[in-house]
Amino acid sequence: MIAAAGAFWRKYTVVFKADWAIMMAYRSESLIWMFGAFVQPLVSLAVWTSLSGSGSIAGYRASDYVLYFCAVLLVDRLTRSWDVYELDNDIRQGTFSGKLLRPFHPIHWSINGNLVYKAFFAALMIPSWLILAVFVPAMRTPAGIGTIGLAVLAIALSSALRFMIGYMFGLLAFWSNRATAVYALYEGVHLFLAGRIAPLSMFPDWVAEAARILPFYVTVAFPVDLLTGRLAGEPGQLWIGFAQQLGWLIVLLAAFRLMWRRGLKRYGASGG
Repeated sequence: MIAAAGAFWRKYTVVFKADWAIMMAYRSESLIWMFGAFVQPLVSLAVWTSLSGSGSIAGYRASDYVLYFCAVLLVDRLTRSWDVYELDNDIRQGTFSGKLLRPFHPIHWSINGNLVYKAFFAALMIPSWLILAVFVPAMRTPAGIGTIGLAVLAIALSSALRFMIGYMFGLLAFWSNRATAVYALYEGVHLFLAGRIAPLSMFPDWVAEAARILPFYVTVAFPVDLLTGRLAGEPGQLWIGFAQQLGWLIVLLAAFRLMWRRGLKRYGASGG
């Protein structure tokens, strides 16, 4: 058992090093990709700070929006998954066959790729935020060190959730050649219900409640609320958030196993 676990982690280490070398070879492309993802949150920040002026909207003042969207930038970049596009292409083109022959489940290659890029983004974004917070008071979070630790755990679980959701959308390619189109529709809904374009408190109550029940709030807005100190003094909401993250993760893992088994039975490719 211990030997098998050791062999498993040695494989992970080797794949991690290989993915890190690839990422460093294309680091300029990675940086452009990272900064490109800043556009939408920064536009949202500009709009809401302009609208709020010297007052507040839904309990958020201009300085609150600065902190909120800084947290959205960080959480969204550290939890976003892009595997649906690669998986869809591999299945449709038949190149997925090569990955099935490797001595490692294909999902582990994708997990490693996510870990590499997110470690790279975290190493750049977290120190940048800390330095900027020295000069910009609005970027300083009131959250204590304990809450920051819980936020890190929430980000890790959110990353796992968004990875599983993206990967399962990619598996739709076993049945349809429109997997990425369906995922684009999901991303459009996620943009609003996950709190990426505005805090959920600005939406009608029934929309905010639906976002909290479905796996939207816990994928971005929940870690953001922790980072910005919005859940201070609300231990009930905090533990409900973690329980929802774990519950949805268990559901997604079970659904993944079912989709994987049925999808492989439909898969076929020829040629090289």
